[in-house]
Amino acid sequence: MKYLLILMTSIIFNQAYAGLPVTPVADQAALLLSHDPKLATNKRLVYDFTRIILAGRRLEQAAVFLNEGYIQHNPNVETGLKGFLDFFSKLGGSRPIPDTIKGLVAMTTEGDLVTMAFVDTRKDADGETYTTTWFDMFRIGNGKIAEHWDNDTK
Repeated sequence: MKYLLILMTSIIFNQAYAGLPVTPVADQAALLLSHDPKLATNKRLVYDFTRIILAGRRLEQAAVFLNEGYIQHNPNVETGLKGFLDFFSKLGGSRPIPDTIKGLVAMTTEGDLVTMAFVDTRKDADGETYTTTWFDMFRIGNGKIAEHWDNDTK
């Protein structure tokens, strides 16, 4: 009986403190608004880069969005525009450009930084699906994306 009580308490405790599912924002257009025109421009640049280049794979347009000296902090992608193009060209050709970004949760801007948060669906050790959050942060320089960080691992 003692062990059953411990097991039941453990199950209830784990369920009571489990994180809530991460859900995308309903109105992405609202995320692009800002009282500061520069911040709104930076958000739009990153938003369109994500739709056109990352989702739509229109790599021929990458130089419109990325500085030649683009700095990459993802451990799987070489730094520079060439490194970006080499990596993403292996992922397949162009696809339809979406009107919105799949799984977008939030966008924030501060100075020359734009951060996006996304739903990230994963499986635990038991094969159960859960959601967490993926982050991409970009630094804008001279009207283009100059630097990128995310939480990817090798």
